[in-house]
Parts: sequence; structure tokens; C-alpha cells
Amino acid sequence: MMKKLSRSVDLLLGIGMASCLTAMSCLVFSNVILRYLFDSGITWSEEMSRYLFVFMIFLGTTRAMKLNQHLNVDIFIKLIPFTWLRIALQLISAALMLYALWLLIDGSWELVKINMNTLGPATNMPLWLLYAGAIIMGACMSLFILFGIRRLIENEQQQDALNNKNHQEGEA
Repeated sequence: MMKKLSRSVDLLLGIGMASCLTAMSCLVFSNVILRYLFDSGITWSEEMSRYLFVFMIFLGTTRAMKLNQHLNVDIFIKLIPFTWLRIALQLISAALMLYALWLLIDGSWELVKINMNTLGPATNMPLWLLYAGAIIMGACMSLFILFGIRRLIENEQQQDALNNKNHQEGEA
């Protein structure tokens, strides 16, 4: 059940990114053709392309967090011989990431409130939607970090149970 949900979320994020990229490319290409061949253009094309690019980044960073593909410097953690210390450092790292995401969510919420009545100059799109996207991205990334913490603890408990079983078999 969880794997199916995880694959569905991954597929949804991928489709969202591809849709943003496709729409952005079509808008920019159409606008270039219209400007150079017909001396006209789509007035809202650049602004909408910018919004699509921002949402594509939000979706991409969320997907990268889900797949654990963000840059990670773990050379020192792998050198630590004590499992409990390695796990403690990973938990501290997760806590720091959650704090940074909380700052992002809080700041984005303030920007949503500030821009509640502001519209984009060409699209008349409410600007608070951009910052709401950052809130959703931060919340999703926080959930993925919390699921990662749960997985880390469950894996460690399974490893401890396996070690205890092997130790008891060795004594017999």
C-alpha cells in the first residue's frame, strides 16, 4: 500500500515537472516566433513562464527529497565506527533540515499574507500562489524527512533484532 502510494506521488511529481517544462517551452517558443515573424507577441508569456519555472523547481526539489537525491556529504558519517553515533548524527541532520524547512514555511506564510491582494502585472494571477507553492513544498519535504527518520529507526531495530538472534545462535 505504501509503495503504491509512494510510486503514485513520484509519478505525480514527475508529470507535474514535465508539464511545467512543456508549457514553459511552448510559451517561450511561441512568443519568439510571434515576435520575430509577426512583430507581435503574447504579453503574459514571460510572466507565466517564470511562474511555471518556479513551480517546476518546487516539484523537482520535493521529488529529489523523496528520492534522497539532494547533495549529501556523508564521508565522515561513514567513517564513524559506532552505529549509535552514526544514527545520532543522521537524526541531528534531519532535525536541522526540519528547522530550515520550518523557516521556509514560516517565511512563505508571511509572504502569502503580504501578497494576498497583489496580482501579477501581465497575467493578473494572484502572487500569493507562488508563496503557497513554497509552503506546500516545505510541508511535503518535511513529511519525507519524517518518513526517512521512521525508516532509519525501523531499520536499526531490525538490525538489532538480527544481531541479537545471531548472538543467541552463536552462544548455543
